[in-house]
Amino acid sequence: MFGESIVVNGTASPVLEVATRTYRFRLLNGSNARIYNVAFSSGAMFHLIGSDGGLLDAPVAVSSVLLAPGERADVLVNFDGQAVGSELYLQSNAFAGTETQGQQAFYILKFKVMRQESDNTSLPASLMPVEKIPESQSVATRSFNIGHMMQHGGMDGMVMHPIDGKTFDADRRDEVVKAGTVEIWEFDNSAGTETHPMHLHAGQFQVLSRTGGRGAVQPWENGWKDTVLAFPGEKVRIIVRFPNLKGKFVFHCHNLEHEDGGMMLNYEIQ
Repeated sequence: MFGESIVVNGTASPVLEVATRTYRFRLLNGSNARIYNVAFSSGAMFHLIGSDGGLLDAPVAVSSVLLAPGERADVLVNFDGQAVGSELYLQSNAFAGTETQGQQAFYILKFKVMRQESDNTSLPASLMPVEKIPESQSVATRSFNIGHMMQHGGMDGMVMHPIDGKTFDADRRDEVVKAGTVEIWEFDNSAGTETHPMHLHAGQFQVLSRTGGRGAVQPWENGWKDTVLAFPGEKVRIIVRFPNLKGKFVFHCHNLEHEDGGMMLNYEIQ
């Protein structure tokens, strides 16, 4: 599930030559199961400016960003303090909360500072206003148990990952929502032992709260999202306004092995 080599844009052991100025990077975790705690080997701070679905209200200074499969982040990185000829790495720092990964740091991408350039970049105080969806507009609350596994075909069979005890059936309709309405959904991994990045098709949502585990909404979760990570022991609440796109859609875990193990349900917008 995790492999031995990290590739960036299809390249193993990648190197990017940079100058002593500010760069904007769009980060996408395209791995099937691996979570990255993205940081710099120098410990330098950088600015988070966007999440899955667009810009944040304002730049946020961070030292790392935790990205699960399918999650994205927009960041501004300033190499002005680096000496020409120096090298540093984009790396994944160790992190707590799961037993299956995060136990050690590793390099992702090498930066080589090749030339001196002047930089007149001005960091704006505000970006794109994120219109918060009031919880009072919600017409329903749904909770989904994502915290258990089951064997299929005996002890030697495939490990299945159900949602509310159900695995995917393309011909089944699991949930029905009304177009244009707002609902609160809770992904309950409080009894789970694995991480689940939950992904909703057909629209973007906002993260309301996280209880247990990390116990808080993270800086990269304050904008528009379509994927949210629930560690073992966590409950995560999101709020979504369903679009006027009538039809059947899916929501699922963005860990590909879990999705292949049935961790996906259908919902219909009417």
